[in-house]
Amino acid sequence: MSEAQYLINARTLTGKRLNALLHDQYYFNDEKYLEDTGSLTWQFGEGEVLSMYILNDGERVGADLTPGKVPPSFEIEPNAICSWRREDLLADLSATHLEGTIICSVEGILDAFINSEPWLAGFRVTFETGDYLAYLNQGDNAAVMINALPPAGAEIQTRFVTSFE
Repeated sequence: MSEAQYLINARTLTGKRLNALLHDQYYFNDEKYLEDTGSLTWQFGEGEVLSMYILNDGERVGADLTPGKVPPSFEIEPNAICSWRREDLLADLSATHLEGTIICSVEGILDAFINSEPWLAGFRVTFETGDYLAYLNQGDNAAVMINALPPAGAEIQTRFVTSFE
């Protein structure tokens, strides 16, 4: 699927009421790994669902109009188990006030090295409260920030877009 289609999919949240926001939390031996937020599952409208996730290239994100599957648990070696649990992200971020609010806009976050082609590095979702949530690919980990973005690097240019036209 193209980056343009991922952004079109993500923008279906615009104008919808957020019912719940879940994420696939990674655990190692039942200990929560806080460096990775995992994939997001947005529940909105009348039973509608949107999934946001990082792509395996370490740079880009994607979005689909279907619920993502929680990855299966596996054992690396005896007594070393990797597992995921679908959890309430808004509760984890102390942002439960966003539940039930209207999503006003969804933008793609494009990053580019100077004189290079940009890539879809994340999404910024703005709520009727004025709060926003940023979902970003940060290498091997997904990150979510409320009302904040990571510091800009001198070598990377970031811009926000609503389409690829």
